[in-house]
Amino acid sequence: MAKVINCPCGTTIRAESDDELVELVQKHAREVHNQEAKREDVLAMARPE
Repeated sequence: MAKVINCPCGTTIRAESDDELVELVQKHAREVHNQEAKREDVLAMARPE
C-alpha cells in the first residue's frame, strides 16, 4: 500500500513501501531543511494513499 507525507514546506512525498518512504523523507529533510528525520517519526507522520 502506498503511503504519503505532506511536508509543511509544501512537498508531497509518496512511496510504495515504508523503507522507500523513510529513505525519501530523510533525504528531503537533510537536503531541504538541514535536519535529520528518525525512522519512527517518518512512519508516525505517514498516511495511506
